[in-house]
This record gives sequence, C-alpha cells and structure tokens, in this order.
Amino acid sequence: MKPTIQAQNLTESTKATYAENAIHSNGVTSMSKFNSLFNSLFGSRKLQMFAVSGVAMAMLVVSLPSVSTMAYAKDSSLSAAQQQEVRAILKDALINDPDLLKEAIIALQQREQEGADMSMQTSIAANQQAIYETKSDPWKGAATPEISMVYFTDFNCPYCKKIEPLLNKLIEEFPQLKIIIKMVPLQGEGSKMAVDFAQTVWLNEPEKYLKVKDMLMSSPRGLDAAAIAKVAKLTATERWVGNTDERVAKMVDDNINLMNELGIGGTPSMIVADTVIPGLVPYEVLKEQLEAAIAAKDKTQKNS
Repeated sequence: MKPTIQAQNLTESTKATYAENAIHSNGVTSMSKFNSLFNSLFGSRKLQMFAVSGVAMAMLVVSLPSVSTMAYAKDSSLSAAQQQEVRAILKDALINDPDLLKEAIIALQQREQEGADMSMQTSIAANQQAIYETKSDPWKGAATPEISMVYFTDFNCPYCKKIEPLLNKLIEEFPQLKIIIKMVPLQGEGSKMAVDFAQTVWLNEPEKYLKVKDMLMSSPRGLDAAAIAKVAKLTATERWVGNTDERVAKMVDDNINLMNELGIGGTPSMIVADTVIPGLVPYEVLKEQLEAAIAAKDKTQKNS
C-alpha cells in the first residue's frame, strides 16, 4: 500500500495532512465556494440533481451542444426548456470560472468518501469481536490495555517495515496501548512462509514471537526460505520452520477475510476505535488518532 493512499474516517486536522496527496490545494475553500454558487443557481431539488449529473459533461456543451442535448433530453424528467436553461447556466459558469468543474469533482469525491466512511464504520461495528477480541492474535504493549489498536501487516511489505518504529514509539508514549497484530501474506511465497512461521511461533512459544517478528521485519530485502531459516536459528525456533501449526491456515484466512469485509486494500493498515488509518503515515497522524480515540472513550465513560 502506498503511503499516499486516501485516509478514511480521519479527524479534520488529519485529513488536512492528506489533502495535498488526494486533491489539489484549497479543497475546503473551493467546496464552500462551489456549494454557495450551486445552491444559488439551482434552487429546486430537481434542478440540482440534473445539474450534478450534467456537470462532468458540461464542458462538452461548449463544442458539442447537440451531443449534450441528446444525452440528457432522453433521461431527464425536466422539460426541454428547463434542460436548456440548466445547460446555459452551466456553460456560462464554466466559461467564466473553469475551476468550477474541479470543485464539482472535489465535492463528488467528498460525498463518495463520506459514504465509504459510513459503510466502513458499519462494518467495524459489526466486526468488533473479530477485530479486537481474537485470542489467537499476537500483540505487543499493555497486557491490560485501556485502548487497543489493530495492525494489519506483511513481513515483505516495505511500508510495514518503515512504520514499525513509529508503532514502537507509540507504545512508549502511551503505555496503556495494546497493538494487536494481524499478519497477512500479500507479497508472495516468502510472505506466506514468514507468516506461517511467525504465527506458529506465537501459538507455541509466544515468549519468542516478538523477537522473531522484529528480526523478520528488519530484513532489508524480501524474505525467502534462507532468510527465515537464519532468523529461526538466531531465535532458537528452528523446530517451527516448515512445521506450520495446523491452526494457522484458518487464522490467516480469517485475517484476509476481515480485511475484505472492512474494505482494507493493503498493508500497513491500522484500526483504532472506529477509524481506519491506511498506509505509511507520519507519527503525528498515529498519535492524533490515538488521542482522539482515548478522548472519545473517556467522554463516553464520563457520560455513562
């Protein structure tokens, strides 16, 4: 997963961190400008719906008016005169302010993202036990946590390797935090061998797991059988190489199915409370989201 992947359900200040990657500057200001003009031009709901559907095609009006007319006359419930009026308004607005098209696209993207956020929150709420209470998941941090974060990771994912020190720093700054580790082999056969080995170590010699995980993650190149065997020798876990616990296959399948259910497309991805943090993000983003989750939990407890 690329570090610039679009954030989902993040706080407003965190969304600003992503803005330069997701859309060109002035996203919030532009949408406010667009919405004001949009509402003033198209007072009725019917006209608004027609305008939204037509904005992306409106640039064609300048050079291909007949094509635009045929495209919308058939499907719209507006009269021919109303359709012509909308096209005239759109044409004039786009000629005088071409940025409106960009702003309309931004508004559409925001609306789609809000829908995706709502869908993801629903999925997180429906999968709380699978996310936070799977007893077979490895973890690090607080044994009796006040707050938990879930971390989907792949041993051959370069961005996972880079985010590991940030997660360790998070645990140091927030000793009440527990990070639940869900390993998924998304990067080929080497990843699968590493996950099978590490998950087996966790199930049978959990006290050795974190050392195994850290050594696998610290490998500067993609893991293969030789690299995994070297880690096993250094951690006295050779007996588990090629001797995968029979429970591992289902655990890994469950992790991948959970990612799919939540709409998570790659690693690293973190979940805290009802927020997904996708990709390699700055430490400040992780800290801000964790602090927001802690504050929300404290507020809920005080009100209960």
